[in-house]
Amino acid sequence: MRTRLLPLLLLPSLFACKEEAKNAQSSETDPTVEYTGTDGSDGTDGTDGTDGTDGTDGTDGTDGTDGTDGTDGTDGTDGADGGTDGGTTSLYEQLGGAAGVNAVVTEFLTVVTADARINWFFANAGPNLGTLLEEQICEATGGGCTYTGRSMLEVHAGMAITTDQFNALAEDLLIAMDNVGVPYSETLDGSEPADALILALLAMQTDIVTDPDGSAVYFNQLGGHAGVTTVVNAFLGNVGADARINGRFASTDLVNLGNLLVEQICEATGGYCVYSGQDMLTAHAGMCITDAEFDAMVEDLFATYDDLTVPYSETLDGSELGDTLALTLAGMRGDIVETCP
Repeated sequence: MRTRLLPLLLLPSLFACKEEAKNAQSSETDPTVEYTGTDGSDGTDGTDGTDGTDGTDGTDGTDGTDGTDGTDGTDGTDGADGGTDGGTTSLYEQLGGAAGVNAVVTEFLTVVTADARINWFFANAGPNLGTLLEEQICEATGGGCTYTGRSMLEVHAGMAITTDQFNALAEDLLIAMDNVGVPYSETLDGSEPADALILALLAMQTDIVTDPDGSAVYFNQLGGHAGVTTVVNAFLGNVGADARINGRFASTDLVNLGNLLVEQICEATGGYCVYSGQDMLTAHAGMCITDAEFDAMVEDLFATYDDLTVPYSETLDGSELGDTLALTLAGMRGDIVETCP
């Protein structure tokens, strides 16, 4: 497994394409002029020799012989053509065309599905997610496709994605490329075909990340999906050990109940979840839960806070992290408690 690009990933997935991604492709320059060497100039003819002077008394002096003509200079050889033609192969083709992109997307979704840091984001993803991703990559890499999905800004609005979650997504893309054998350079210097695609992902960070450090949304303040799951599991453990109310859960599927509670808390605290269970009034109708049993459940929540060192104020005035969640539970009393004859 190659070293991850952590310094670069601290900038910014793969869910849209931008025009600059096309400009980021690394391609060779296609020369348009053939460079030719200059012909050597002809050598200068030698000058005629000077006639000898007449002798004074004797015979005439012999004429000097003509100088030999200089030989013509050799023609210079033509210069070699500059570089081979480049830019004829698109990045899409370098990635393996439709089959290559499909392999990357399929493996990417497999890796994401196994990544507990972010897989819950995809719990309600439509069946055409893979197709849309392939369209995006195809369009961004010069494959001639048209992306038919929404912009990245629209898609991720309200998802409260953090920088850490975005980096997890980018890391999963690198893992997928490793798994299918698509090369990329560690410095993304354009020397490998996949560099431009990864850089296109990093460029989308500002449209995808809306809660960078996790401080703006209460769900993220609680630790996100992992944090809420930890609270729920500890809470159900305390409820199961509480003789005052554990009989209510004797025949309950606790795994399913835990998943529903995580969904419910996530949705109620600003996370990107959809609660798939019944409303509280319907879920507890006919159960005849008393105020004393409800109070026992609230006490078990505070015991969970103590176990996990989640701070809360005595008056639940909102000054501590655990206050809002406790108040959310307390607000359900009217739908859960039922006076039966």
